[in-house]
Amino acid sequence: MRFQPNEDQSTFFTVLEQMMGSGGAGWRAGEDWVRFDWSAEFDQLLEENGFFDCAAEEDLGAVAAADMVFCLASLPVTLECAASSLLRPQFFPHLPRPLAVIEDEASAVRFLPVARSILHIGEDGVRAALIEPMMVEPVESIFAYPMGVLRDAPIQWMKIDADPHLVSENWRIAIAAELAGALKGGLESVLAHVRDRKQFGRPLGSFQTIQHRLAGAASSIEAARLLVLKAAQSLDPVDSATALGYVQDASTDIVYDLHQFMGAMGLTLEHPLHRWTYRARLLRSSLGGALGNMQLASVRRWGEA
Repeated sequence: MRFQPNEDQSTFFTVLEQMMGSGGAGWRAGEDWVRFDWSAEFDQLLEENGFFDCAAEEDLGAVAAADMVFCLASLPVTLECAASSLLRPQFFPHLPRPLAVIEDEASAVRFLPVARSILHIGEDGVRAALIEPMMVEPVESIFAYPMGVLRDAPIQWMKIDADPHLVSENWRIAIAAELAGALKGGLESVLAHVRDRKQFGRPLGSFQTIQHRLAGAASSIEAARLLVLKAAQSLDPVDSATALGYVQDASTDIVYDLHQFMGAMGLTLEHPLHRWTYRARLLRSSLGGALGNMQLASVRRWGEA
C-alpha cells in the first residue's frame, strides 16, 4: 500500500506534529519516569481543537484518525485517543470523553480512572454509560495506563444504535494503531540510546548486528502502520484482523530487542522505555491476541477448515 495523504490530511498532520514536538504547545513529561504520565492538559487541548473528531470529516476520515492514533501513541505520555478517534465521532458523538472500553469484565480496564464514559461492545449490541469518579476504584498495575475497576454501584446502561460488528472492527483497527505507535515510540527511544551509548570506544548503534535487528523492528512497525491504514480505508474484516494479528505477533520480538539493546537500563524505571513496552505488553493480548486474530483473518478469508 502506498499512502499519499490529501491536502487536508497533510495540513492536519503538520499541525499535529508541531503540537507533538518538544517545543510544541502540548504535552510535558515528568522527569522521574514513573509507570505512566496521564497528560490531561494535552488530551484536553487536542479535544478542544477538534482532533479527535477527524474520522467524521469527509476529507480526513478514518485513515487520518488511525494514523493520528499511531502518532500520539508514540509519545511517552498517555492519552485516550483510540476510542475517542475511531469510535466516538462515527458512532456516539454525544458521549463525553475520555472513554474506557470494557473488553473483559473480569479484568481492570485501561483509562477507567480518568474516563467520563464507558463502552461495552458485545455480539448482541453496543452499550454505553456515563460514570463519575466515585464509581471507579483505581488499580495499581505494571501496565503504563491508568487502570481501574468499577465499584459495586448501579450503572445506567444505554443501548447505542450502531452495528456492533462495525464498531468492533473499528476498535480492532484502533488497538492495532495504538500498539504500532507504542512500538514506534519505544524504538525511537532506543535509537537515541544506541547513538549515545559507547562500548569498546564505539557507539552501540555502529555495530552491524544491532543495526540489522533495529532495522528489522523499524520495517515491521512501518508494515503494521500500513496494514492499519489499509484496514481503516477498506473497513474489511479480513484487513482489520490481519492488521491487529500482525502487529501483536511482531510486538513480542520487537519488545525483546528494545530491552536487550538498553542493557541494564532497560530493566529499570530510570529510562522511559517501559512507558511504551508495557503498553504494548497489554495491547498484544487484546481481542484474542496474535493467534486469535490471525485465525480470525483466516476464517474470514477462506472460511472454516
